[in-house]
Amino acid sequence: MSGGTAAKPNRLRTRVQPARLLALVLPALALPALAVAGLPSAPPDRRAERATAPNAAQPAQTARPPAWMHRAWTTRDHAPRFVQALAQDRAGYLWVGSFEGLFRFDGTTFSYVPPAPGHPRTASAVSSMTAAPDGSLWIGYAGSGGVSVYRDGKVRDTGLDAPNSEVTRLVVDADGNAWAGLGNGPHAIYRHHDGKWTPLIDPVLDDREGEPQFVDRNGTLWIATWGSDVYFVRRGETRATRVPIASRGGGVMIEDRDGRLWLIDDVGLRLVPGDGRATTTGPAPVVPPDKAFPPAAFLRAAVDPFGQIWATTYRTGVFTMQPGNPTISRFTARNGLTSDRVSPVLADRAGTVWVGGERGLDRFTPSPLANVPELNNPEDTASRRYVHSGASAAGRAYLSLGHKVWRADPGQPLTVLGQVDDDIGAICAGSDGSVWAMDGDAITQLSATRPRERIKLPEHVTDQEGCVVDGRGAVWIAANEFGLRRREGGAWRSVPLPAGRQRPQSLVFDQRGRLLLIFDRRAIGILADGRWTVLDGERIGFERPTFVTVRDSGEIIAGGLTGLMRLTEHGPQILDIRNHPWLYDTRGIASVAGGVSWLIGNRGVIRIATVALDRAFDTPLQPLPHTAFDEDDARIALPQRDSGPQVVADAEGRTFLMTLGGVLVATRWTNPLPTAPFRLTVDRLSADARSYPAVNGTVLPIGSSTVTIDYSVLDLVTTGQRRFRVRLGGLTRTWSDNGTLRQITYGNLSPGTYHFEVQTSDANGLWQDGGASVDFTIRAALWQQTWFRLLGAAILAVLAWGAFRWRTHTLVERARAAREGQVAERERIARELHDTLLQGVQGMMLRFYAIAHRRTLPPEVKSEIETVLDRGDTVIAAARDRVLQLRTASGTIDLAARLNDVIEPGAMPPVVLHCEGEPRPVCAGIAEDLLGLIGEAVSNARQHSQATRIDVVLRFRRRELIVRIRDDGIGFKGTPSSAEGHFGLVGMRERARQLQARIDIRNHADGGAMVEVIVPARVAFL
Repeated sequence: MSGGTAAKPNRLRTRVQPARLLALVLPALALPALAVAGLPSAPPDRRAERATAPNAAQPAQTARPPAWMHRAWTTRDHAPRFVQALAQDRAGYLWVGSFEGLFRFDGTTFSYVPPAPGHPRTASAVSSMTAAPDGSLWIGYAGSGGVSVYRDGKVRDTGLDAPNSEVTRLVVDADGNAWAGLGNGPHAIYRHHDGKWTPLIDPVLDDREGEPQFVDRNGTLWIATWGSDVYFVRRGETRATRVPIASRGGGVMIEDRDGRLWLIDDVGLRLVPGDGRATTTGPAPVVPPDKAFPPAAFLRAAVDPFGQIWATTYRTGVFTMQPGNPTISRFTARNGLTSDRVSPVLADRAGTVWVGGERGLDRFTPSPLANVPELNNPEDTASRRYVHSGASAAGRAYLSLGHKVWRADPGQPLTVLGQVDDDIGAICAGSDGSVWAMDGDAITQLSATRPRERIKLPEHVTDQEGCVVDGRGAVWIAANEFGLRRREGGAWRSVPLPAGRQRPQSLVFDQRGRLLLIFDRRAIGILADGRWTVLDGERIGFERPTFVTVRDSGEIIAGGLTGLMRLTEHGPQILDIRNHPWLYDTRGIASVAGGVSWLIGNRGVIRIATVALDRAFDTPLQPLPHTAFDEDDARIALPQRDSGPQVVADAEGRTFLMTLGGVLVATRWTNPLPTAPFRLTVDRLSADARSYPAVNGTVLPIGSSTVTIDYSVLDLVTTGQRRFRVRLGGLTRTWSDNGTLRQITYGNLSPGTYHFEVQTSDANGLWQDGGASVDFTIRAALWQQTWFRLLGAAILAVLAWGAFRWRTHTLVERARAAREGQVAERERIARELHDTLLQGVQGMMLRFYAIAHRRTLPPEVKSEIETVLDRGDTVIAAARDRVLQLRTASGTIDLAARLNDVIEPGAMPPVVLHCEGEPRPVCAGIAEDLLGLIGEAVSNARQHSQATRIDVVLRFRRRELIVRIRDDGIGFKGTPSSAEGHFGLVGMRERARQLQARIDIRNHADGGAMVEVIVPARVAFL
């Protein structure tokens, strides 16, 4: 039915032409029909499984939740404008029809779904929707856009030929036939059967603009008209039967979970007989409109799983009511609704209620947390809005705000216990039922059985850090100005604090009578028998503690910035935020009846099973199941920053939680509906600014080294609490925590095949075994392929081997040329010695010989000349030998055989020769230098070492020749060096440099001195 007018006396007067529709934008649009997903039914009848029946019959309703949590999405959250239709498909996705088109919502992202190809651009506004049991989605458009169906990921037009009309309501019956209400078509209602549309011809329906409402549990289609009677069409029939109950204005029909039919219109909420035997005027309204009905242009309604009716008027927000209860509750823009101009309302399968309007989408989720009106909106609000609390041993809870103290008896509403003269900064309860309220100047005792007693503080204080009553009834107080005091004997007694500790706060006594408190939010103090024990937060790994409390079981629990801690006789047990981030800055805890513990902190309100919490302290690294109520609920604010208990409970488990926004009360109610299954999907791959479908076998182009993967999870309620972990097979085998991000980027990926996996946590924070995955391949360039790399490696190896051989050949040739040069030089020297020096000496020797045989020479002179001649013969013989050596040095020499020439066999100490390895001939020139070096080393050892033995070792190796001379003498004193005027060691080092050898002159570890020379094979051998 069209929503542009408030009353429709006849059909012809209310037609809205397309041109005027665009001009008026929203008021002239036919606003969407209600599409409430059917909830699971007890009987196994397929008719009860219909997702198309707005309020399909259900078993008896479950216990109503104490409150509803509200969350809104506007254009700032990328929500579409002018939401006109809502539906939930079989997979669980929420579909949003708006003036901007069709969108699919998974709890986080609104994904646009374009219309069918060829759809007129001027008719893109979605005016109605309904989901069919087969998983398809039927979509009605305004502006003569007709009806389309979304199936298997595609939108197709169904061929409804109704010019100048807009679809105001869609329903799918038990047999899968679609029924459409056309606000301005030639007929009011059309039926889609066997692939074509046929009108339901009825003059009354056409005149009164009838609309299909829903299909009941028996498969009957119900039709309401504007300002006239109600009709129904039985399953399998095409003829409408009239029910003589008059509908006033733009009414709406619903079916509750017990199968009762209700009509909501200008008359009120009325029960409709299902057998059609109603009177002309109909039954009396259960909820008359004059009680609290807001003015309505037309109505849309839904029934939640708990039996509560939700309705919209398109003018005044949302209102709820319960059949049989005339009380009506309203939720408007003043309460946080996106707009008062809302129309479609949907109760999904998980019990969540969705409302769409001109500015976005609103969600209402059942919650165990309710506001405390007495403390959230006080009439006498003082200058401070913080709420301070304490709990007594009698099972009562006490709360304070401003000047008043409130008492919460189990099962009873809050009552005012009393009030004081100033703003209360802290309260504490005694075992006798009295409460002490501390302000800036005094502490006042309030009791229901005795007069008020006011005791002045030692001095005025600005920050009351806490108070507590011990087992003897004595009051202890803490303030920044005077530290810790105790009331004793009618006077305040100062309690000495440990050295270096100040600002005591959060006072509590344990069951052993020990006082526990916090020092300056840095340490925990324990006072027992007049002695302090201090647990420094940084030393025990529990930085910035904020509170300490004692549970009924006697366990001591402390909370702080970095988590939660339990103190035992064996030491602290800590649940750290590195493993449980939701425990960040915990400010209070209460373990209540029913086995539940409530916490409040920076991440919101947490509900957890007490048994699970106790077990977690013993296994702190394991996941801890919990339920979080966080910023999705606008009522949940940050915890207040003052000291003292921030969570208190009465004996029946009613728990009060203090925040900067007021007080919330947590009840023992839990949602009995099954948790909607999550659906985790990998959406797309991106590489080089291009997107690719996330299907197995996707091949990314050459050079795609950076890949971005987007994934999402279908979760319409707790999506903000879900965490994700990812793993990329082919790169790593371990999971990586990606927090709440729904995108991961991998860089520097090599070509190959990868297997991406993602898992998500559930609402309790536990990792789910299921997940999503995708395989993709990065195509390798020619130079990145394995065979090409192996070929390249082989070519490089061959080139390297060739270069090595060339370099070796070059070095050998260079060494050979150097040796040949040395040989040529030796031959030249030999010729010079033979042709000049030896010949000259020989000539002189002959002259001296002739002189020596003169008869005139005196005998003594002749004797001296003969001695000189003998010496000359020796020199000439040695010179001839040297010339012979120079000429024979052009080849190679057996180094071991030549050693006798330099070691003087028979001299002391003896020289012992050792040969290791296969002997090889040594180049003559190299051998001469080595022989000279060995001779010098042996000579030095004989002269200076006082040795009894000298060992000469020749070690022949493939890549080197090692010569080692070692004695067993006294060794070197200090660093080996030549004495002044002696150059033996210097000469050895010079010879080594000429040989391109390494030389090591040092003392041996077993005593004595050692000279070791290492000559490269390329130098020593040919």
